[in-house]
Amino acid sequence: MTSDLESEAARRRAAHRRRLQQRQTVIFGVLITLLLAVALVAGAMWTGVLPSPLARPFSTPEAADNAAGDVPCPPPDALPVAFGEISVNVYNGTTRGGLAATTGSQLAQHGVVIASQDNFPGGTYAGVARVVSGPTGLTAAYTVAALIPESVVSVDASRADATVDVVLGEGFEQVLAPDAAPIDPSVPLLAPAGCTPVSAPAAEG
Repeated sequence: MTSDLESEAARRRAAHRRRLQQRQTVIFGVLITLLLAVALVAGAMWTGVLPSPLARPFSTPEAADNAAGDVPCPPPDALPVAFGEISVNVYNGTTRGGLAATTGSQLAQHGVVIASQDNFPGGTYAGVARVVSGPTGLTAAYTVAALIPESVVSVDASRADATVDVVLGEGFEQVLAPDAAPIDPSVPLLAPAGCTPVSAPAAEG
């Protein structure tokens, strides 16, 4: 009797081991098959046989800015505006705290008048910096833009005054130091290639 019980227990243990081995074989077989399939697809993408889902051209913030609208030209033969005559609103279009205040202080070192410093009402800005003015403030906008490498000037036709807005973006790094600012008051502002002339506002009266 005892021998029969022991034999039955041994058969059950053997059957259990077989089932366990079968499950492990199936699991490992599926995992190996998936890994091989992934390796084959990756190899095909690497060699160019299959297109990669990440194979798209990268765009720079400047390209995105230019695509959003035409870049206005500065007035013909316009000379830079004296920094002390420029009023600027500085807006932080990033998640970095205190950026508007820091940048406003850097612009003030050049003599620029800082009218306000605040977060950008439009949320975040992906470019480097956008310098916005009305038609009468384009010369001042280009003067300020010369202090911010890779910044883009745009015009707000509805703005009647010469105030300039500086919107700082995720790509912004710094304002040029006073001793490095490429501003020569006797040299006319350079119009960027492909810019669009802006009509001067009609004189009142």
